[in-house]
Amino acid sequence: MHFIKRLCGSWCAALWILAIPLTATGAELTVARPAADAAQPLPAGMLTTPVLQAARVIDLPLTVQHGSWSFPADGTAVWRLQLRTADATYVGLQLQDLQLPPHSRVTLSSDQGQSGPFSDRDRGGDNTLWLPLVHGSDAVLEIVLPAASMSELRFGETTMQYGVVPLDGRRPQTKAEGDAGACHNDVACPVGDDWRAAIDATVLLVIANRNVCNGVLLNNSRGDGAPLIITADHCGIRADGDGDGFPAASVTAIFNFQSQQCDRSVGVSSEDRITGATLLYRDSRSDTSLIRLDRAPPAVFNAHYAGWDATGNGASRGSGVHHPAGDLKKISLFDQPVQKEIVTITDGAIIGSRDQTVDAWRVAWSDGVTEFGSSGSGLWTPQQQLIGVLSGGRSACGRAGFFGLGGSNDVVGPDFYGRLEVAFTRAGALGTPIQRFLDPTGSGVLRLNQRTGGNAPPATGGSGGSTGTPESGGDGGGSLTWIALITLFGGVLLRRRRPA
Repeated sequence: MHFIKRLCGSWCAALWILAIPLTATGAELTVARPAADAAQPLPAGMLTTPVLQAARVIDLPLTVQHGSWSFPADGTAVWRLQLRTADATYVGLQLQDLQLPPHSRVTLSSDQGQSGPFSDRDRGGDNTLWLPLVHGSDAVLEIVLPAASMSELRFGETTMQYGVVPLDGRRPQTKAEGDAGACHNDVACPVGDDWRAAIDATVLLVIANRNVCNGVLLNNSRGDGAPLIITADHCGIRADGDGDGFPAASVTAIFNFQSQQCDRSVGVSSEDRITGATLLYRDSRSDTSLIRLDRAPPAVFNAHYAGWDATGNGASRGSGVHHPAGDLKKISLFDQPVQKEIVTITDGAIIGSRDQTVDAWRVAWSDGVTEFGSSGSGLWTPQQQLIGVLSGGRSACGRAGFFGLGGSNDVVGPDFYGRLEVAFTRAGALGTPIQRFLDPTGSGVLRLNQRTGGNAPPATGGSGGSTGTPESGGDGGGSLTWIALITLFGGVLLRRRRPA
């Protein structure tokens, strides 16, 4: 139990709150660091892929009385509350059933950035307003509204996402930033020179301010710049009201989260971002989802709309571009043909564990791997056309050895990517194949080239044709890798996938 106090002029009201790790003094709330989740044993012998959980969630019994009011001379009223934490790497908020009068503006800010302003029109169908993360341990929630409408402000259920993993690129200047393994390749290094279109189309997805996946901005046959993002279904993006995951409105897509110099945290920014989306497609069998962002990336983002290949021909060599462990963008390479394979992937949960059968590309990396947080990233042909999204696997940077002895730097384990051509014609959970959105003109094209931002028409091929000859191959895969002390016994620890 903790006391929450609010000082109001000459009087003070105390609110007795049960089982909530926060205290309040004046117009401040101090939130204690939440306890770590209990460690879950990982299932042996299964293919797993983790969605990186970068934050823990805390319920806040927030009321209007917790904040303070000020009254500028412009006829508005300003409600303000300082949120303080012990050591959060970032702070995000979910304001459920928030009652806002018209012409209100809501912001969440810190000394490192700001989310918003948002208005009453930015609430979802359930009256929920998501305030994307701001970096730093302290944040300010501010609501500006007409002074005559002060009494209309009401809070419903409020939750804070308390960041425990840094997502701002401020990490040691090494190839293995943060939790990422040492065999990753920074996209700013020469190994990424031939893959700039794929790199510029890859985005970091932060879902509900807590789960980290990847996505790819895709071109469509109309070439109209529709901001379509493909990712993995297991990342848990759902329609409003679907309790099996998180609403698309909670998604933040972060562009250009990468270093400008090889293996160094130089020129890193996480401010090129767009919040809010609509779910268009999801399918478990191909482990594929498609969302449309609420707005297109502006020209300053220099975003690329990626090409794609739904012929099912695979690739004999190619790459995967991703954000391992929510880290800066990396690239992995393969030089053996991918193979088609049907695999069973588990989220690794002990309670409520779900197995998922996926029609996948199996890939064996020759350079680099994938890791926690890489879910939903793309698998690329030499023409930089996407053929699948990361679903699961066992890839890792080698074995740690026994007390540092007998280890290996070899890339181990295959990865598996849900195949685009499977999603292309499958109706999926929402009843419409992904083809409807990638080929809105009904051209029948099965391959499409990338395009930059703007309105230039895309280069397309016929049904199964495109600029460049597609590579033949088979299967590819992907996973989020994690090596732990279990490697003392020569094993590679399988990763968990837990979208919700």
